Parts: sequence; structure tokens; C-alpha cells
Amino acid sequence: MLTPATIDVLRRTLGGRVTTPEDPGYDAERATFNATVERHPALIVRAHSDDDVRVAILAANDLGLPIAVRGGGHNVAGHAVADGALVVDLRDLRTVSVDPVRRTARVAGGAQWDDVDTAAWTYGLTIVGGTFGDTGVAGLTLGGGIGWLMGTQGLTCDNLIRAEVVTATGELVVAGPDGDPELLWALRGGGGNFGVVTTFEFQLADPGPILGGYLRYPIRATERVLQQVATIAETAPDALSVFAVVSVHDEARAEGPSETRLGISWTGPAGEFERTIRPLREDLPLVEDGVAPMNYLELQAMSGRMPFGLRHYWKGHFLRSFGHDVVSGIVDSLAAPRGALGGILIEAIRGAARREPEGGAAFGQRQAAWNATALAVWQDEADDAEEIAWARAVAERLAVGSLAGAGYANYAPVDETAERVRLAYGPERFGRLAAAKRRYDPENRFRFNLNIPPADVVGT
Repeated sequence: MLTPATIDVLRRTLGGRVTTPEDPGYDAERATFNATVERHPALIVRAHSDDDVRVAILAANDLGLPIAVRGGGHNVAGHAVADGALVVDLRDLRTVSVDPVRRTARVAGGAQWDDVDTAAWTYGLTIVGGTFGDTGVAGLTLGGGIGWLMGTQGLTCDNLIRAEVVTATGELVVAGPDGDPELLWALRGGGGNFGVVTTFEFQLADPGPILGGYLRYPIRATERVLQQVATIAETAPDALSVFAVVSVHDEARAEGPSETRLGISWTGPAGEFERTIRPLREDLPLVEDGVAPMNYLELQAMSGRMPFGLRHYWKGHFLRSFGHDVVSGIVDSLAAPRGALGGILIEAIRGAARREPEGGAAFGQRQAAWNATALAVWQDEADDAEEIAWARAVAERLAVGSLAGAGYANYAPVDETAERVRLAYGPERFGRLAAAKRRYDPENRFRFNLNIPPADVVGT
């Protein structure tokens, strides 16, 4: 039972780092990236060590509370907070240590990608990470991890080689060759279903020279730009990463122009790059060419920041290909100018990102060539219905090219269905994940995620 006495015991044990609904800082502590998420946890515990995490989990068990986990708090579905739950808040755990000889990094569970990138780049090393530097390492890794350089280095989760996890019973277990290899497989894309990951260990790489930047085009050229990008992506070397952002605004009501822009990164020979993207420069009405040599920190900074406190609804599909039907659907969705922010994000999934790492990974959509997502982003609560309807309509248009009828876990909306979660993995992977869930969280205490129920619940 949650009483003042039990809260006092927790506060003494954890040095006062416990917040309840009655405390002045409660609303600030429970706030996350997406302002449409309005949830009220029973307790928020700021952890400073593995022992703190263990204490918090055991307290949740004693109190009969489910458990939510906050890393960066950047998840658009708001998985970091939940009504009536105990939130294990890792945001103070941001230590990163790099071994430049082994080319590995040990990363605390609350770290952000800026922390990792800065530490690794000191030695000229990288790992595919979030394109917004304040994205949490944990959420991005556990959901897959799309980012620059994935054509040569794979998804973020593919570079996870070891992890330390506090389970639902408070036990610290190791996922990896020196512990449970099956748990490592599950963490590579299986989400936050298995416990609190307090330490991630990643393999790093030297990317070599980098070219990066944006190519910008007028919105009227969108169809031609997307068709040309689709053609190039089919045959380009793995060194090329390309993301497209299509946005159309009523410029009297919105910041920024209506445009299609291509984010480009390249880690191969410069001459080959020029030949690869020549059609994007010479055959299309290019407005601005910002591609230039840069280091990895500059590449990672290209997307800037999206501040917490905006309203979001994102929905999309991994695509088999980027054919005429998909392009037409995107162009059709641009017919009505919108006052809001956001747009349609189209990410090429290429090279190493389509190949499983040694030991495999739970991430289930390797055959996808693209990930396309409607990103509705706005400020006024009065626009909620219109913006959500727009994103859903775009996602419906994209479904014509869907690989499996599902989208990317890290862009999933707050109302993502259990059916789409199953489709994202397929029956074999989902069954294997459910078996791991049964071993590590049979009561489904970690259920505020894209949930995979324990095996006995799903009948596998």
C-alpha cells in the first residue's frame, strides 16, 4: 500500500529522489517530449546507480505497481510515464566511457546521443545514433535505431554487443556472450519489455571522411525528386545514406517554407559520390546545395533540435519499395496546405541496415527498403483532431507499399495497436520474444511500451 510511511522509507533509502503527485516538482518530472501525453504516475524515482534501480523495482513489486522506465523521455508515444505506475527515471545516469583500443563504449542507461557522440568522436569513432542529439540512447537502441551511416554500420541495435539489465525481480543480469545471448538478441529491437537496461555496450567504428548536408528543392518538384532518389537508392554504394523530408505549409500560418529536402551522408570516395548524386544536382531544380565535408559531430547536428512541449502524432510504414503508387500517395497528401510543423519523413534503409548482425537481432523488418512516416507536429490543442486525422490519412496512403502492415517502433503513435506490433516482428520473432518475456517478466510489469505479453499469455 502506498502510504506516507512507505514513501518516507523510499526517500531515506534513495536520498530524497522520490517525487509524488503532492510534490511541487511533480508536473515537471512527469513531462515528456509529446505534449499530448498527459499521464500521472504514482511515484517517480530518480536513480543514480544500479542499486537505486533495484530498490525502485523491489518497491514497485511490494506496492503492486507496474513499472515505466524513463531514459531520454523523447519517445513520441510517451512510454516513459504511465498512469498509476512507478517510474524508474534514469536521466541522471549519463556516463559514457570509451575504450579506443577495443573500439567499444560503455553507456549508462539515461545517456543521450550527444553524450555518446562527443565521447566517441574524441577518438575519431562513431556509432549510428539518433539524429536529434537529445534523443535517449536506451529507447532508440531497444527499438532498432535508424541514423546516419547505417548503410555501412547497420542499425544502432546491431552494434549492441552487451548490456546489463535489472529484471522485474531486481536481479542484475548480463545480456551477451558472457551472460544470456538470447536476451541480447531480444534487446536488439525488442523494446523495453525485459527490464531496466542500466548499461549498454556498443561496438564503435571509424567512418573515415564524411560528406553531409541538405539538398533543397521547391515543393512543386517533389514527385520528380522522390522518383530520382528511389532510382539512386536502388544501386548506390552502401556509403550513401539519404533521408527525405516533404513539408507543405500555409506560409501565412507556419514557420518555414514548403519544400522537399534531402539529407545526405557519404563515407566513400569523393569522386564516386559526385557520380552517384549527379542527377540530384543536375536534373532537378535545386534551390540550395549544402553538402560539404564535415566531421561526425557536425553531421549529427544537422537536424538541430525539436523542443519538448510540442504536440505530436506520428504514424507510418516500412516499405517494400518506393514505387509510383507510394510517391503518388505522398504527392496527393500535399494538396491541402497546413499551418502546423512536421511533414513526411522518408528514410532509405540500405546496406548493413538490411543485414542481421552476428548473433541476430529481434528487429523484424530487414527486407524493407524504406521507412516512411507522417510526422504531425503542432502547438495548439484545438488542432488535435485535424492533425491526427492528417497523419492517419497519410499513413493509409503509404500502406499501399507496406512490407508487413506495420511501422517503426521508435516512431509509433500513442495508440499503436497490438496487431501492428505483432506484424512488425512476424510470428516467429514475436513468439521468441514472448518466450524471453516469460522468463524475465512473467507478470508483465514492464508493459508501458510496444508490449510483448509473456508466452503463456499469447499462447506461444
